[in-house]
Amino acid sequence: MAKLTIGRRMTRDFYRMLETESVQTIYQPVVPFADHQAIGYEALSRGPIPGLASPLTLFGIAEQESQGARLDKICCKRAIQNFPMKDQSDVLIFINLMPQTLEMGEVSAERLSQWVEESGLTASRVVLEVTEREMTDPSRFYTEVARCRRAGFRFAVDDVGTGYSNLSLLSDLVPEFFKLDLDFVRLTRVRPVRQLLVETLVRFAGQIGAMVVAEGIESTEDAEVFRLLGVQLGQGFLYRPA
Repeated sequence: MAKLTIGRRMTRDFYRMLETESVQTIYQPVVPFADHQAIGYEALSRGPIPGLASPLTLFGIAEQESQGARLDKICCKRAIQNFPMKDQSDVLIFINLMPQTLEMGEVSAERLSQWVEESGLTASRVVLEVTEREMTDPSRFYTEVARCRRAGFRFAVDDVGTGYSNLSLLSDLVPEFFKLDLDFVRLTRVRPVRQLLVETLVRFAGQIGAMVVAEGIESTEDAEVFRLLGVQLGQGFLYRPA
């Protein structure tokens, strides 16, 4: 990530946001191509003021200030607390987590279970999205993953199709969901070789009991291509957020 130019005011605003945990959340639907009835929503975090609204800026500042795991914990907590579909017992919530957040214990199975219980959710409705980005201690990461699984939480591998989620993560984590990266998705409609790769991933996912989500779906044409390739779920600007 390119180094950001951060002024004193923005730094003060960032730390004030951390102290007050005033992260905002929008929820983007994850929709079956078959019937368009959302099966879940991905929580997307934003800062409370315009200067911190962009997630790239928000997490870029956190990285430069060595506060990434702390911010990630707040985003996860707020995503669960603010989830507007708590009363819909079959609707999932997808939450991004950096590996280091689990490795450092900022988010743990115990904390997740507490937040979920206080919010009236169940662990089985929470899908934790991870990549290999910034994984520094795989042993600790997979130890915490195992604890989360025992507590009932599910997992998704995010950014499939980029360098952040390679085959070793797919095979070691054995996730319930594969999420195809939006940049990979955008060119699949016009690249037959990518379509073959998608079909292969769909078959592999089916063999381990997982489902595939295509991110970055912006048109009905995109949705139809991935439906024909066997992908079950879509996510993107074509579908209205909550």
